[in-house]
Amino acid sequence: MISESEVQVPARFTGAPDTAHGGYTCGLLATAAPPTGGTAVVSLVLPAPLEQPMRLETSPDQAVLVFGEELIATMVVSPEPIPAVPPVTALDADRAAENFLGRDDHPFPTCFVCGPDSVDGLLLTPGPLEPGLVACPWVPLDTAPEITWAVLDCAASWATDEPMALTRMAADPRTPPRPGERCVVVARQVQRVGPQATTLAALYAEDGALLATATAQWTALDV
Repeated sequence: MISESEVQVPARFTGAPDTAHGGYTCGLLATAAPPTGGTAVVSLVLPAPLEQPMRLETSPDQAVLVFGEELIATMVVSPEPIPAVPPVTALDADRAAENFLGRDDHPFPTCFVCGPDSVDGLLLTPGPLEPGLVACPWVPLDTAPEITWAVLDCAASWATDEPMALTRMAADPRTPPRPGERCVVVARQVQRVGPQATTLAALYAEDGALLATATAQWTALDV
């Protein structure tokens, strides 16, 4: 049975200018049709618009997001588990964040998650620990699953060595972080073939417990 509803992405949740944040969009679909077993995998076809009504079609373990006649994204479920990037210490995460490359040179400075010019964003600062590995602290106030998807997305984007567009993302936000808890997000690039990259990301609680994992596929772009 297919259910239809209308959804909008509030202007706050921007990624690239004037479009919805990719990780947030993925989380929106996964939250609308929670997997009954396995992991939600979202493919992004086009950037979602902001503040515009979109049609969301859901059925068990599937979702489709449409704007007008344009397909924006689809979600299916995979039985494959997502490997976790090993944790790093809170001290290492702090040190990495001090070297966040987007502070002075950001392809999307108004990004809701990691943009330094975002007025009401999260100001995430995933910095390098070594080539292809980034980490930073995160103290969540809003613990909605879509926010966790967005955080894992942006952390992973900084594990690549150039600006890239998110094309596919899978995540398992198994345990919501506690509001106000100091967490650590870590991400690694695990493959690069031409313009394509694959990343892994993980979110850890203050006590080291694994809260969420994600994997994503990216395509290089010119900005």
